[in-house]
Amino acid sequence: MDSEIDLVMARLSQRGFDVNLDAGGEVRSYRVSGKLFHLRVGVGPTGILLEFVVDRDGESPELRYSIDTDLYDISDPRQRWFADEVQHDIASFLDALGNGSLKVSRGRNRTVIAFPHEGKYLRVERGRVFTRQREYERAADAEADGQFQPFGA
Repeated sequence: MDSEIDLVMARLSQRGFDVNLDAGGEVRSYRVSGKLFHLRVGVGPTGILLEFVVDRDGESPELRYSIDTDLYDISDPRQRWFADEVQHDIASFLDALGNGSLKVSRGRNRTVIAFPHEGKYLRVERGRVFTRQREYERAADAEADGQFQPFGA
């Protein structure tokens, strides 16, 4: 049976993104690359993760964003709710990438992504040491102070 992540990966491929699948036993690992980014999604019985990296362009720093189940043993049926929640968050993020609503702004010493999430908008940016994440009610607020463009395939 296809998971929510498998279905969204098929949609990304149909939209022209370079989607590669490595399947070994119970673990599936997707790799996707496009203009300015690469990502990896792993799905297995003990964990689910997304690693999204906006590449350096010489002027803007690299930005990393991740979603994962590392705090919970999702092989335990009592933690299945968390695995479902993380899988949904990853699928939502990937759909935003595929439909152009995941956007990036790059500038001198600054890389920022903004995307819809559960009826609101997240803004993720690299700070001096840590990656910061803030939630906004409106896309315009999440995209303030930047020139945001959708990612291309």
